[in-house]
Amino acid sequence: MDEKSRGPARPVLWMVGLGVAAAAAYLAFLGWDRKKDLDPVTGAETGPYEAWQVVGLALVVGALAFAAGRKRQVIAAVTAIPAVLTLAFVVTAVTGPERGLWPIGAALMALGSAAGTAVMALIGRSTANRPRA
Repeated sequence: MDEKSRGPARPVLWMVGLGVAAAAAYLAFLGWDRKKDLDPVTGAETGPYEAWQVVGLALVVGALAFAAGRKRQVIAAVTAIPAVLTLAFVVTAVTGPERGLWPIGAALMALGSAAGTAVMALIGRSTANRPRA
């Protein structure tokens, strides 16, 4: 099988793989935590996520995007990762107890994850052409 006969199979496989990995990362870091924390002194609610959960997810999906960029799969990364993260957020938000502002959160998730994924994938792409020392 020559390079031309494979057509779009490689980018599609990258999209599927990145989507599955992003979904697994979301579930591992954010998908299990839905409980808000109540400060007994001030009565303020925080959460449901801790900072380490969000940072962990960002590091994992950033690494996925960087790796995809190194393999020249920038479009696959920028398509799959934000779409899956946004879908996972929406499912979590609409099935939770507080559903009122989920469209705003979904828009922020889509824009933020798309921007972060694009930056990391492009950085990965720019390092793909460098000779190894």
